[in-house]
Amino acid sequence: MSERPSFWQRIFGREGGTSLSQRQQRVLEYIIERMDKGGAPLQEVLQEDYVLRNCSRTEVRQILSNPAFVQAARERLGESFRSEEFRI
Repeated sequence: MSERPSFWQRIFGREGGTSLSQRQQRVLEYIIERMDKGGAPLQEVLQEDYVLRNCSRTEVRQILSNPAFVQAARERLGESFRSEEFRI
């Protein structure tokens, strides 16, 4: 039995958004990976050589408004608020 696509995959396609080129999609994945696994702040990641080399400012804005990025950022924000750092 095959896995049913998520709500976002059904609306925006398999990769979370069809409006991005393959190069932009790779940069999107890189940004999300650096923020999730590396714990790097978004502004720091956007200044890294890989991002600057592969995308113009306009393309970065497209990536940041992509549903896949927005969803990842939302999840990360939720995790931050559930962390010990925000406990009273």
